[in-house]
Amino acid sequence: MSIDVQAVRRETRGVRNVTHLNNAGSSLMSRPVAETVVGHLRREEEIGGYEAAEEAADRLDDVYSSVARLIGAQANEIALAESGSRAWGAAVYSLPVEPGARLLIGRTEYSGNVIALRQLARRHGLQIVVVRDDPHGQVDVEHLQRELERGNVAMVALTHVPMANGLVNPATQVGRLCRAAGVLFVLDACQSVGQMPLDVEALGCDVLAGTGRKFLRGPRGTAFLYVRASVLEQLEPVMLDGHSAVPSGANGLEIRGDARRFESWETSVAGRLGLGRAVDYALALGLDAVQERVARLAELLRNALSALPAVTVHDGGVIRSGIVTFSVRGSDAGTVRAKLADHRINVSVAPLPSSEVNAVLAGKPCAAPTVVRASVHYYNTEAEIQRLVHLLR
Repeated sequence: MSIDVQAVRRETRGVRNVTHLNNAGSSLMSRPVAETVVGHLRREEEIGGYEAAEEAADRLDDVYSSVARLIGAQANEIALAESGSRAWGAAVYSLPVEPGARLLIGRTEYSGNVIALRQLARRHGLQIVVVRDDPHGQVDVEHLQRELERGNVAMVALTHVPMANGLVNPATQVGRLCRAAGVLFVLDACQSVGQMPLDVEALGCDVLAGTGRKFLRGPRGTAFLYVRASVLEQLEPVMLDGHSAVPSGANGLEIRGDARRFESWETSVAGRLGLGRAVDYALALGLDAVQERVARLAELLRNALSALPAVTVHDGGVIRSGIVTFSVRGSDAGTVRAKLADHRINVSVAPLPSSEVNAVLAGKPCAAPTVVRASVHYYNTEAEIQRLVHLLR
């Protein structure tokens, strides 16, 4: 199945205004997603927030089923959140750990996650161990295996698609090693969900966090958390409210038995409905077709950039994503971004992930040079890529 690019562009108002190559930051929403969000807000305006939520109760339940279908999970293993970081942190902060335990992370781990892990390490006397990269720049699974064999590992945390070096980490191999070692595997899929098929059984992860605003093309302020049913009881949320637990006996609490134990009572119903619509939109297109087009556009862009004498492409990996990072000789990344914005081309600026991880673990601000990040999606066209390359030339 291939994607009707002109049809999805007709349903994407933003393409009339900009060439949007910042999908790793926040994609352009489709018209059906925007109308779902706005439609519910109008309903809140007309009949009241609680009443509108009650009216939409069945559609809200459907969101959990849609997200579960997206990643090969069960609806009771899904919680909804307001950001990928909050979803990821809700599970990670609930991990039972013993002083001296080791946390294994990849060198391309998202810096915000590393900050959270530093806090956990300081609070509980843990050790953070950075697994080396292999020659392709992705996590070295042989080094990971050796670290797992050393024992006393509480968790392996990995970012599936790093924010700024084009690669896709070998998460399936990591999951296989973690299962064999009996170690919890936490996968940050915020950049991979929506641009490629994901299956939590094949990935072997126990926890997966994803966000709505990136390649899923959902509204900002939406995200989801997957927690494998078999490990759910090991993770008691660090914060509970009347949505996630009820009093039981004099001093006891009965915590919800599904992943919604990680949610809180108050939320944006409109946002969650929009997330569900975005997931259904992606499922209807087919994630295999999405991945094929995204990969083809990204390689087209990398090849065209590599042909420019003043441009250096910084991407690694065996399998690559829709994120393309590059620098222009004689111009800093911020200047390139600003000049492209003058021509209504949206890109972003980011440090390479390994530089950020090193800086965070050293307790210092990241001083590494930044790169330009252009992230394509299926609604982008070959002509838009040619326009970007022409302007850079």
